[in-house]
Amino acid sequence: MATNITINGVTYQSVPEVDIPKVGGGTAKFMDTSDATATAAKILASETAYVDGSKVTGNIQSKAATSYNPSTSDQTVAASQYLSGAQTFRAVTTTNLTSANIAQGVTVKIGCSADDDCVASVTGSLSAAVISQDGTSKIVSIS
Repeated sequence: MATNITINGVTYQSVPEVDIPKVGGGTAKFMDTSDATATAAKILASETAYVDGSKVTGNIQSKAATSYNPSTSDQTVAASQYLSGAQTFRAVTTTNLTSANIAQGVTVKIGCSADDDCVASVTGSLSAAVISQDGTSKIVSIS
C-alpha cells in the first residue's frame, strides 16, 4: 500500500516503498505493511512475515505424507495444519468377503455409516460343522 512519507520536512505522496543505502553496501528496503492481514495462524511454522511493522512467526504445523489403514475407530487429520505430503486413506477390500467364509446367519457390512450406504454387505452361509466319533473304531468324522 502506498503512503505519504515526510523526510527532512519534504512530503512525498503515495510512496509504496523506500530503499535506503547501507554503509556496508546494498540497501535496506522499507515497505508499508499496515494493510497486511497475516497472522501467526495463517503462516507456516518457522516462517516469518512483517505485519504493520511487526515481525510475525507462523505456527501452522506441516503434516508429511501419511497413510491411514482401515480401523475399528475413527482417524482424524487435525485441523489447522498444512498437508505437505500426500495423505492416503487405504481402501477396504472385499477379496475374502464371501458367504462361504462367514458363519451362517451372520451379516458383515463394510464401509457403512448407515445400513443403506455400505461398500459391501455379505450374509454368511457357512454351516456349523458336525463332529462325530464312531464308538467302536474311535474314528472322528467332520461333516
